[in-house]
Amino acid sequence: MFRNEMLGDTAQAIEWFTQLLNVVPSDPAALSRLGRLYDKEQNDKSTAFQFYQDAHRYYPCDIDVISWLGGYYVESQFCERAIPYFEHAAVLQPDDIKWQLMVASCHRRTGNYQDALEHYKRIHLKFPDNTDCLKYLVRLCTDLGLQDVAEYAAKLRKAEKVKEAREHKNQSNSAGRRRRDRDTSRDRVDSARQSSGRQGSASQQNSGQATIVQQESGAVPEDWKRPAANRDFDASYADPLGEMPARPKTAARQRPVDEDEFGDEELGDDLLPE
Repeated sequence: MFRNEMLGDTAQAIEWFTQLLNVVPSDPAALSRLGRLYDKEQNDKSTAFQFYQDAHRYYPCDIDVISWLGGYYVESQFCERAIPYFEHAAVLQPDDIKWQLMVASCHRRTGNYQDALEHYKRIHLKFPDNTDCLKYLVRLCTDLGLQDVAEYAAKLRKAEKVKEAREHKNQSNSAGRRRRDRDTSRDRVDSARQSSGRQGSASQQNSGQATIVQQESGAVPEDWKRPAANRDFDASYADPLGEMPARPKTAARQRPVDEDEFGDEELGDDLLPE
């Protein structure tokens, strides 16, 4: 089943997972796999929705299934139906702010601006330095004509300055690490070259001494009697820098997300502002 899926044989993979469900109809892993196959490979969201919904019924803690179902309702313009899924995800991952922001955005999309405002305020109390939440608070307070807009605008400016300083510090640290890595690599190469040069000189000296002894004794090395191509050489080489890193796999490039629009991603990250 998994081999057919990895090889791109979607029809065969669907057949195998369907046969598995005939034996174990309540297997949430098989149900979610079929949902993904129908969504990604067959572009059949209606059938995918049925499998994802069954998978969620049998195992309601799968965060990928929850986010897909919430995103499905958002794409279908039923944001109020997506709210329970995102609220559930926020319970499962309370330290991940994106689920709570999605809940607030769903309230805002359905026109419940007061509920959205209260939700953003609760998020701000838990994540006071989050600029996305502060941006929405400023926008909602401005639209509703509330006096709190000045307070949240000041907090937003302060949070953006802190964020900018933190990013600048991280970039400086990254540049310093890269510079130290280059210096370390250069030192290793120089050390390896010096070691190789000493070994080569010693080898030539030993070879010269052996030649003199053999010439004096009249003996000819057996290795010299064979053609150069047939001689036994130790071709092993230990790179002083270690093994070359494996070539990284190229990930699929994600589509850019509009600031205030839901996108097509399963996780619904498009609910967050840029």
